[in-house]
Amino acid sequence: MSAVVETNIYPYAEKTGNLPVCLRGIGGTEWQGYHKEGSDGCWYKILYCVKGRGCLHYDDQSTEISAGDIFFMPRAYPHEYCPIDRKWTVRWVVFDGKGIKDMLSELGLGAPVVLKGCELKELNRLFDRILLILRADRINGIFRCSGLCYDMILELHGLLMNEVMPGISVKNEILLPVLDNIEDNFRRDLPITELVELSGVSHQYLGRIFRQAMGTSIEKYIMKRRLWEAKHLLLETDSPVSEIAKKCGFRDSGYFSTVFRREENMSPIEYRRISKKTVE
Repeated sequence: MSAVVETNIYPYAEKTGNLPVCLRGIGGTEWQGYHKEGSDGCWYKILYCVKGRGCLHYDDQSTEISAGDIFFMPRAYPHEYCPIDRKWTVRWVVFDGKGIKDMLSELGLGAPVVLKGCELKELNRLFDRILLILRADRINGIFRCSGLCYDMILELHGLLMNEVMPGISVKNEILLPVLDNIEDNFRRDLPITELVELSGVSHQYLGRIFRQAMGTSIEKYIMKRRLWEAKHLLLETDSPVSEIAKKCGFRDSGYFSTVFRREENMSPIEYRRISKKTVE
């Protein structure tokens, strides 16, 4: 268990308004008391419990928060919490950022979230690192710590996904070799049967968990990866379209041009001309 933290730090630095994630405060206490926020709150919050028990209240519902539990609160969302045990040990960070509302929504954090019985090792590591940097560099530490705050958000997202899709770590063990194989071999003919054999699961199951994780089918993912490489080569080289098509795994330049136009609403040659003109 991490050492007790008895501190609140609200770092300040100029020119933080355009950061996509900006840490605004961090703290922790062994004796968390009653706290209430209304619709005038200006920061997003992640709070997690290290020891003891407390009660979180929002939207006319109450939830006990005990060791290993985490809650996330959006900005300006009325809520309150208080200890149940005499000692309620918690840690928290508050943050905002440019365009952060849309980013959090994409991560499934557009509304309050409560996660029960989580592994807190990574959150504690990031929390301790932020405190160390802020204490060592009160002037510019906020910039580095805002990046670490973003890492905390991603850790929360990962824990949330593990709850929404149980067994996500097992699914990652299946998918990572498949994704690595696609990255290494998308430039050649890459049959799905090869990826299924590599995964060790059925074609149907692999297709389902791939779509859950990547938001698209295996076939479309490979095609998008090939197009991404083709766009890079169109912009960075003067190679003929036929050569680029071959290098990116398309069977011929005609098929490549058809797929490219369908996805980009222009031909490869038009893309090259417009993109190079924009760069110039």
